[in-house]
Amino acid sequence: MDLPSDDALRWIVRTYARLRARHGEAFAAPALVQPTGAFFPDEFRLDATSVERLLRRLIGYSPVADDVGIELAFVEPTQESGGGCGSSACGPTGSTGASRSVQELEDGYRVFVAANDVPNPDLLTTSLARTVGALVLHEAGEEVDPGDDEIAGVACGFGVLLASGASVWAKSCGGLRMAQATALSVEELTVALALFVGIHDAKVSDARANLGATQREAFDLALAWVESNPLLLETLRDRPALLETGLFDLEPVRGLVGRWFHKRKLDKELRAPAAPSSTPLSEDKRRRLAEARALVDEVLGSE
Repeated sequence: MDLPSDDALRWIVRTYARLRARHGEAFAAPALVQPTGAFFPDEFRLDATSVERLLRRLIGYSPVADDVGIELAFVEPTQESGGGCGSSACGPTGSTGASRSVQELEDGYRVFVAANDVPNPDLLTTSLARTVGALVLHEAGEEVDPGDDEIAGVACGFGVLLASGASVWAKSCGGLRMAQATALSVEELTVALALFVGIHDAKVSDARANLGATQREAFDLALAWVESNPLLLETLRDRPALLETGLFDLEPVRGLVGRWFHKRKLDKELRAPAAPSSTPLSEDKRRRLAEARALVDEVLGSE
């Protein structure tokens, strides 16, 4: 298993940074929501009432108002998207994650739910977590482009739910196939989850506890990458606006010793006196250098 491409990593960081820069208070202290009875104590039956109750429960963990107007619309699979047996894994790609989940109405929202996701807990909770991410963006007046709703969902604390639904093995008329209830891959979503863990100092063991084997492998690699980019994480946590442009360095995955030496190298380079130059530093460059030094001081001081 590999990390997402550098372009994908930049997009994840930039999108997360934009949300935190523009709506930081909304994502100040989210819980890391788990697919357990502690977070979802309600009885669930295969009916619309239970689905709406589950959606309302998720909304309660987000910055969206609890009384927001919601109208459920269940979508039956078509020959093109659902396949012969109508199971969630029986489509041409085994994916339900690319369809629109929310439509804005005059007095609320219409929420689309794939009927064949309802019997599968992973696919249903993932679909509804994406929906709440989209609701957050709609309520904030942001564009809802593919994948943005999932990053917003991770920022709300739904990273475990979303990663779980990014790779689900389900029965189809041709045997076991992978179903995917997300637009982003499991590797991309676990990177976002690892960033969430780092930003909010969540317990790694809590994040891993309810992930499947594929998700745990992806998350462990994503966590190693995040831990290899301490300045990036600190900036995303404390100065996210600096990352909105996407102009930042990405460090490769390093081991524990490698990360320590890299921090020492950064510290040495940033503390070294500048070579004599006939061109004085601009105020903007002085400011950015001071910010970088402050970040290194903060990171090294926390070790």
